[in-house]
Amino acid sequence: MLSKKIEFLLMRKITSKPLMDWIINLKTKAIGKTKLENKKSFFIKNENKEEHIKNLSKDGYTILDFKLSSEIVESIVKYSEEIKCYDDYNDPTKPINIKNIPIETHVANYRRDQLVQFKKIMDIANDQSILQVVQEFLGAKPTISNLNMWWSFGGRKQAEHAQLFHRDMDDWRFCKLFIYLTDVNEKSGPHIYVKYSSTSAKLRKIKRYSDSEVEGTFGQQNVKTFIAPKGTAFIVDTYGFHKGLLPERENRLLLQIQYSLFPIGIEEYVPVNIENNSYDTYINRLIVK
Repeated sequence: MLSKKIEFLLMRKITSKPLMDWIINLKTKAIGKTKLENKKSFFIKNENKEEHIKNLSKDGYTILDFKLSSEIVESIVKYSEEIKCYDDYNDPTKPINIKNIPIETHVANYRRDQLVQFKKIMDIANDQSILQVVQEFLGAKPTISNLNMWWSFGGRKQAEHAQLFHRDMDDWRFCKLFIYLTDVNEKSGPHIYVKYSSTSAKLRKIKRYSDSEVEGTFGQQNVKTFIAPKGTAFIVDTYGFHKGLLPERENRLLLQIQYSLFPIGIEEYVPVNIENNSYDTYINRLIVK
């Protein structure tokens, strides 16, 4: 049996859409689905779930019905001030001082084990309506395979890394919940997504692409810019082309929860103990003991 890391690397080499779809179908059948409760959601009207599933499958993204309350947004931002974040590209061991950011730092990430310990973030990740939409999109019971929160800093000379167009290839099928924790306009690093690209057979090699390559292939009219106030949430199939636009002035804080079929092959998971743990043990098995 292949190790998870080798399977991850081989998976990223597959450029044939029919082959990928065939493998995904086998894997989702093996996992199966589970019954999820109809509880009040932070984000989704009950009657709109089918529309969100359709949008995610067809367009590659769906913008959710409700913004996260200002009270919860403020509590997460306050928590971010109490924990450390790191420049994983330049020095992943040295915390970044948010009040004195090095000019070479484009992005600073918080650590998953600390995000897991904040109940409001875990409640968001386990929102039952989100899980229902995600399960139908994935075709099987979801796994929370990552929690991330990061700052993107303005005033840098040029875009780097995920600020260039790319496809994610984290698992056979996966999607991500994004929540803006700061107001985002055209100058503060909006998320950019290419509509319909998630199901396209074009440009499937995993690498960074230029704007001209992507727009020339999919059409500029299909490039969606997510300008929205803080609290806005959207689910995205990030196998579709996307990038975080380089902020010109203001800094952007974003929370991301990733849902997939399996653990991400190159991730090292160390589940942590948390208080008041009533979350589904399978869905949360990678992050919670």
